[in-house]
Amino acid sequence: MRALVTALLITAIAATPLQTAQAAQAAPPGPKPDHAVTDPGQRPAHGNTKGAPGGGGGLESRILPIVHTCSPSLRIRAQEMTAAQLTATCESLANQDAFFHGVVKDSGPVANDYNTTLEVDVFNSSADYKAYARKIYGIDTNNGGMYLEGDPATAGNQPRFICYERTDVSPGWQIWNLNHEYAHYLDGRFDLYGDFNAGQTTPTVWWGEGLAEYISYSYRGVSYTNAIAEAGKHTYPLRTLFDTTYANSDATRTYSWGYLAVRYMIERHPDDVTTVLGHYRTGNWAAARSHLTSLDYESDWNAWLTTVAAGS
Repeated sequence: MRALVTALLITAIAATPLQTAQAAQAAPPGPKPDHAVTDPGQRPAHGNTKGAPGGGGGLESRILPIVHTCSPSLRIRAQEMTAAQLTATCESLANQDAFFHGVVKDSGPVANDYNTTLEVDVFNSSADYKAYARKIYGIDTNNGGMYLEGDPATAGNQPRFICYERTDVSPGWQIWNLNHEYAHYLDGRFDLYGDFNAGQTTPTVWWGEGLAEYISYSYRGVSYTNAIAEAGKHTYPLRTLFDTTYANSDATRTYSWGYLAVRYMIERHPDDVTTVLGHYRTGNWAAARSHLTSLDYESDWNAWLTTVAAGS
């Protein structure tokens, strides 16, 4: 959610015996890799994350003792990760950075955004995430991880992606939804003015969730089979997708159809994307909305969906 796996996932890395045991005992069946079907999309459910509580007696430091700096803009706190896993994660996100900027063609952070350093907090398993994340951060854990943006206009604000490892999925080890949620951080910093609530004054879910899916799958070179299957159904007019909110949509509309809408606009109408992002970056949500609702690409949209469903 924007509330945010190279054989582009994270490089396949053998799980430790402890992680394997945890996965067998605790990791429940879940969504396909990097598709957050259980994620309700409530990105910054608790507002400003600056000074997020460490749980009584420094619980955060005890549960997440590993602190690894990838770069001046990224650090990882982890319950248990090997040096190879830390390196692979840093490389995955660093390479995604360049890919993201190539797609959105930004000219730097939006005004008044001080979210200069993202912290990625990694629990060993879904069970650990559910056991500790609520106590440490006060968040809902009935999801596949949560990106907490906080108030980017406050100097010293600390954005966090709170997540967990999976060892029960191919390629054998990954941080669940890593690249999707990292795209939310980048989108919030370079495309969307203000905090999460500011961007919800008009329907922007089509872009926020759709872009996160588009970046994740395109960057990793992974076919988004769910979305391709949905394309053949021609369920939604493009105009309807521009109206998507978290309240009026389900996971399929939010993620698969959000991906399709963003991919279509990027591939077929990049000038419109430039116009819309120009408004999003200055917080002119009404102007972006007016532009989107003036578009009439339905015939081309349906023809494009047919080609996507056919494998193009």
